[in-house]
Amino acid sequence: MIDVQTTLTELQVAMAKGDLTATEIAHHYWNRTLRLNDRLNAFSWLDPDFLTHSDHPCFNSLPIGIKDVQEVAGQPNTKSSFMVSGEPVAQNSLFIDRVLSAGFVAMGRTASSELAAALTTESLKHGTTINPWHEDVTASGSSGGSAAAVAAGLVPVATGTDGAGSIRLPAVACNLVGLKVTRGLLPQQTGPWDWSSVDGFLTRTVLDAATMIELVDTPDPDAWMPQRPNNDPPLTDRLSEPLSKLRIGVLNRPPNSASVYEPQLAALEETASLLARMGHTLIEVHPNQLNIEGLDGYRQVVAPGWSHLLDYDLTQPAHPSVIARLQVTDGATVPQFVRAVAELRKGTRAVVSRWRTDFDVLLTPLTGCPFPDHGVLLDETAAPPGERPISDATRGFVDWVNILGLPAISLPTHVDPRGVPFGVQLIGRPYSEDVLLRMSMLLEDHHQWHTRQLPEEFR
Repeated sequence: MIDVQTTLTELQVAMAKGDLTATEIAHHYWNRTLRLNDRLNAFSWLDPDFLTHSDHPCFNSLPIGIKDVQEVAGQPNTKSSFMVSGEPVAQNSLFIDRVLSAGFVAMGRTASSELAAALTTESLKHGTTINPWHEDVTASGSSGGSAAAVAAGLVPVATGTDGAGSIRLPAVACNLVGLKVTRGLLPQQTGPWDWSSVDGFLTRTVLDAATMIELVDTPDPDAWMPQRPNNDPPLTDRLSEPLSKLRIGVLNRPPNSASVYEPQLAALEETASLLARMGHTLIEVHPNQLNIEGLDGYRQVVAPGWSHLLDYDLTQPAHPSVIARLQVTDGATVPQFVRAVAELRKGTRAVVSRWRTDFDVLLTPLTGCPFPDHGVLLDETAAPPGERPISDATRGFVDWVNILGLPAISLPTHVDPRGVPFGVQLIGRPYSEDVLLRMSMLLEDHHQWHTRQLPEEFR
């Protein structure tokens, strides 16, 4: 029996035992999506041939949602924007090719913010994605369509991208686990935003997250950046290994000086106390220790500059913040871009080294504030810098982690009075995904977020 809380791992076990077939699973999720998606708006497009594609005997032939910025052969990739062509693309992206080669079948494309450039999942092209935990509250973004789809049981897993928290934020807003992997861990043809954006997944449990990473984490012989040695045991096997006592840095204020609300601080303190009782050493970390030289150049020139990879039509409708971003990009010079990239890469080294010298893992709130209602974050994207208090509090603990290229995992440890999840983040040194996942399993066992019940209308 499949229900809204069924995990990817449980489906795989049921298939291995012969209790469920791929066809039965596909029909369950397809029928549930047809019933709920008009209300949720989690999928921006559904493949009418999905049931035909899913009718084959591969062990891992399970449904998956693909974020509407990632390329699937034969499907358009408009990046949820009217400005980008709707012509079908010729081939899968490298990451999506690995996902589909593992046996997953794409049910459709999950909604994103326009060009994946906002902290919410609202766009002129596809409208607003609903958070199944509270219909008035943002599903966050930009992978909010994937988060809503998994949270409401439309698919057991969905893909996302994380360039500034776009997996971690919607995962927790929708009571899921969001893992941002180390830069270069998973295959990418090109790394958007100077390799600060990575592909990944939104899952219900820590084990499901590890399973998905394990399936696609295979060496890329044609990669520009050298691949790390990969002689470790499978990631899922390492989850049961005992966790050594660690130095846990605790950061309660973000580097951008944004506000942090009391419930977020209380959740951080509770989590830190739990880890201390497990024998780990707590170390207070000051935001100044994480200041990245070159950060302004990245935000002003480097990240927007990657929009030049798109052929966009400025005569088409777009949100004012998107137009402003593209205009900034068009005004940048080559010397500005090159200098900004060089200064950024130099400036990150001193901060990354703190995960060796000062602490092993950094614990933070995921956000500094509750997830707001629809419209709040989108409206702030068009406001001048310094006039985005909710956006600054939402992203204050997450966006700089992408620039450092470090692995980070977001966990929905707590629930606010509205019934909306919120939680904490663990940030590790490069390629320490196994440590983050093992710590996360301890917190998952304590909080049991995967057993929480959705509102009745989405069960």
